Amino acid sequence: MVEMEELDTSLNQVAGYLNAQHAALVDLTIELLAHEEWWAGPGIHTPELYLAWRTGVSPERARQLVQIARRVDDLPVCLDKFRRGELAVDQMAAIARRAPWWTDVEIADVGSHMTVAQLRRTLGKYNFPTIPKKDDSDDNVDSPKPDPTAGDADDSAGADGDGNGSDSDADDDAGNDSGSNGDGDDEPEPSDRCSFNLGDDDRFWLNLNCDAESGMIIEKALIEARDALFRAGQTDVTWADALREMAERSLDTVSEPARRDRFRINVHLDTGGEAVDENGWRLPDAIRRYITCDGLITPVFLKDGVPVSVGRTQRIIPERTRRIVQLRDGGCRVPGCTQHRFIEVHHIVHWEHDGPTDTWNLIALCPYHHRLHHKGKLGICGNADQLDGVAFTNEHGNPIAQTGAKPEPPGGPPPTPKGEYEHPYGEPIQTRWFHLNTPPEHR
Repeated sequence: MVEMEELDTSLNQVAGYLNAQHAALVDLTIELLAHEEWWAGPGIHTPELYLAWRTGVSPERARQLVQIARRVDDLPVCLDKFRRGELAVDQMAAIARRAPWWTDVEIADVGSHMTVAQLRRTLGKYNFPTIPKKDDSDDNVDSPKPDPTAGDADDSAGADGDGNGSDSDADDDAGNDSGSNGDGDDEPEPSDRCSFNLGDDDRFWLNLNCDAESGMIIEKALIEARDALFRAGQTDVTWADALREMAERSLDTVSEPARRDRFRINVHLDTGGEAVDENGWRLPDAIRRYITCDGLITPVFLKDGVPVSVGRTQRIIPERTRRIVQLRDGGCRVPGCTQHRFIEVHHIVHWEHDGPTDTWNLIALCPYHHRLHHKGKLGICGNADQLDGVAFTNEHGNPIAQTGAKPEPPGGPPPTPKGEYEHPYGEPIQTRWFHLNTPPEHR
């Protein structure tokens, strides 16, 4: 029993150290946000991308750090508790995403006792009154103003590198953070939002928040698709199955060949019988056999393991060569860029400079970096078929490294946090009884 107590104490100490170090990273992020010239560059156009490139954290973690840093003036009590090591970074991110400024003291008291899931669920469903800060309302505290939460931070362009405003905290979007402001004024209608992406765990997620009329239409379509699958003999049909059925019906209606090719799912087969998807992940044999049983196969001929290219005989990149390049690069190849949709294929040595249409001379770029290159602000050279064969330079000719992360091994234990971390117990919370007190002057 003594050993378990020692382990429990050590876990709390390490968690406190980790929380304090994440808070220190947030403080550095606050400095970055105040000086855009420190991080903006040809490969980086958002602070989230810079943090992910410079520190090696995931894009999702970088988004959380920036989101917390943007709320420094709204949530000083919570941030102070975070710096003392008493709140975890995911707990603080859930608070920064939804909690308005006037809940700072109360949410700091209860936040450390709630799990991340409980914080997201509770704050996401809470109907917060919209109360402007006195400093921002010209002494008219009753004037309507949008709630200064970070709930809509994921709608900012470029937050995840692909401009779709996606965030893997999908359940955070379930609630509506706008509501009555307590004085009878009408609130603006919330905007419809739909986001989707492939998460860090390689699971696809989709989140939708729309008006009731659109929701009823979507619900009826899901019910119909689910019923059709059930009548067809699929007794264990799920709502995910119904959604996929709706998607397949939509794709079946595409009749134009050009549009059909654009939305086709490509699976790459090798001579050994293995199959990979467009992201390079190997497909299970059962799925491979199912797809190849009834699918359209376009051969890509190989020579010494390299796709046979067309050299100078063709300027326009053949579709099969384009697919090979996109599979090889897995998205935009510029260091720091996470864009993997709407990818364009570029000749490293331009066609007009006698560059061939061979895979070594073709590279996948997002539209932003493709335009940047042709403006002369992004240099690209090398052999794209080699893992580290391409070199990138900025407009001044300075090289852009594949990663900016340069962690230094600690020379000793990390600094002791000022507070003490106590893990949440995860007990059930009746959210209908959960209430954050509105400031007295607004009750």
